[in-house]
Amino acid sequence: MIFATDYFNHIEDQLPDFNLKLLLNIDDLNNDIFDEVFDVLNPAQQEQYKLFKGSEEAKKYRQERNMKLPYIDFNKLPEKLDNALLQKVMLYQKDGEIRRAIFDALSEDHKTQISQLENKIYEEEKEKKRDLMTEDEKRKEKEWWDKYDADPTPRFMGNLLEPATVYEYILKYGIDPRNGNPETGESFQKKYKYNANGEIIPREKEDN
Repeated sequence: MIFATDYFNHIEDQLPDFNLKLLLNIDDLNNDIFDEVFDVLNPAQQEQYKLFKGSEEAKKYRQERNMKLPYIDFNKLPEKLDNALLQKVMLYQKDGEIRRAIFDALSEDHKTQISQLENKIYEEEKEKKRDLMTEDEKRKEKEWWDKYDADPTPRFMGNLLEPATVYEYILKYGIDPRNGNPETGESFQKKYKYNANGEIIPREKEDN
């Protein structure tokens, strides 16, 4: 199952700039899935991409991308990322059209490693901010967390706290925060997809 197709199969008209860059990144960085994603496009969109790929805009975009990112062969990743490679992969997570292009090349273990490192970085940054807090602010924060931790109901708080998404919550805790049921990243991706509005829906709902 190629999840990158989800970003294209709901578009009927011309591809937005984001999708053109996403497809270019798939072409360059994760070429093993390119044909399957390309086949989702209608003939007009395929021609649009071919024109974009040969344009000066695409050439400039590629040059800027390649200058800021270290080279990684995403089609030949080891089963476990060592620290040096993991740090490089993290750089690819910053831009949406790049992060989504390599998503299908990453295994569940890779995604877990990335999520764990992101959480570690978040905790370190949070601790630095906490060091700047007054004692009264620390006391109020502790009271809030004591109350939060005392409630066993799984909760998802969006971008206010890490994890930032339902998927990241599942990777970290193994629970779907929307219903409290056990879930893995792989099983979640097989059952759900994002529609054109960015909403999580069952895959069969849009496929039917």
